[in-house]
Amino acid sequence: MWEAQNKAIKTTGNRDPMAWLDYDPVWLRRDYWQSLCERWATGPWQERSQAAKRNRSTHPEKNVHTSGSVSYATHNQKLHHELERAPTFRELFDRTHKRKGMDDYVSESARTITDTYDRTMADRYAEGTPQPDLDLEAWVDAVGGPRKGRVYSFGDSLDTTPVLSSYASSVAPPAYASSSAAPPGSGVEEIRTLIREELRTHFGVMVEQLISAMQGVRPSQLAPQVSITINFT
Repeated sequence: MWEAQNKAIKTTGNRDPMAWLDYDPVWLRRDYWQSLCERWATGPWQERSQAAKRNRSTHPEKNVHTSGSVSYATHNQKLHHELERAPTFRELFDRTHKRKGMDDYVSESARTITDTYDRTMADRYAEGTPQPDLDLEAWVDAVGGPRKGRVYSFGDSLDTTPVLSSYASSVAPPAYASSSAAPPGSGVEEIRTLIREELRTHFGVMVEQLISAMQGVRPSQLAPQVSITINFT
């Protein structure tokens, strides 16, 4: 979703979401996109956006990488093509956090994290013991734990649910785990919310009428099977 926003900004030369209404991505219905733009233009969303900018400027090293505006999914596909196999998480991390053509990380933070992770892996797995491509708990510990439901270096295309659930269950009691492992708000969640709202609006009355009608019918009068199909175009 960030890529769609960034493209709209570059195309319109305007950071006002209301100027992006006609520049919806091809993979998203226009009415959904326009609803998102209207939501992004509201005060609460703008306040969260400004707070995020302040946080990024306060901790600039945490945001340094070499991937530019290219998504992790795209980097993953390119690396898969180059290696002729699925890349490991560490290979993907190095691709996006090392200077091109050099064995040098772009920030001291990235170097510290990988060094800490390597030491943890050496302690956790004896020499010659098979190691997983990514030890979730070791990585989350190395980066200092999740922040606001996110894990450092995990792009939006990478599922952090198992990471957060595993980490939360290992370091905290259930009450804390349930709150810390809650997924953050995202473009995907906003789209799901819009879909749910649309379903309620368009089908709520229909469902209520159907339930009322069925309550007035004896079980013996019901058809053997009722199938309702909703097609989205």
